[in-house]
Amino acid sequence: MRVWLGAALLALLGGCAGLSDHGGAAGWTAQLYHPLVIPADAATVRLQYGEVVPANSVQEYDPFCIVELDTVRPHAQTLRPGRFEVLRVTRSVNPIAAAGAHQAIALSFDHSPSFLYYVTEFRLRDPEQPELRGMRCAWNQLAPVNRSLMRHLTLDEIHGALGRWMRLMPGRALP
Repeated sequence: MRVWLGAALLALLGGCAGLSDHGGAAGWTAQLYHPLVIPADAATVRLQYGEVVPANSVQEYDPFCIVELDTVRPHAQTLRPGRFEVLRVTRSVNPIAAAGAHQAIALSFDHSPSFLYYVTEFRLRDPEQPELRGMRCAWNQLAPVNRSLMRHLTLDEIHGALGRWMRLMPGRALP
């Protein structure tokens, strides 16, 4: 039994290869292939299954990414295609990552949070588009289909959420 658990743990860790908590991103870039429109009165847009999805339509048990600008504007904003520098990659575990300021945390029957997001955040920079802040990719690990996983997204899973819109390209190996 212990051998099986050890092998399963190694397989999960191997699935995360290429991403780590790291102060710098060692030459990583993000390529945006198509203009990405951020709606009026918003500073974010969500991508899931390779499509732009409304905030209230994200299926949180599957990988999704949120592209973020610095400022909410009363009109739509367009992030132009280009290659962005990845300044930093960080990972966190957050029980309320997708809840808005006006939403209460949903609790399960045993009074524990019903949402537990494993979040990978990419701090992005484009000198031509200084309003670009970054991108967060996550999924709810307390969803019934994910409870046995409890891990961060792999690069392939993030690419599945981004689809044809964006691609992360690793630079040199991270220490």
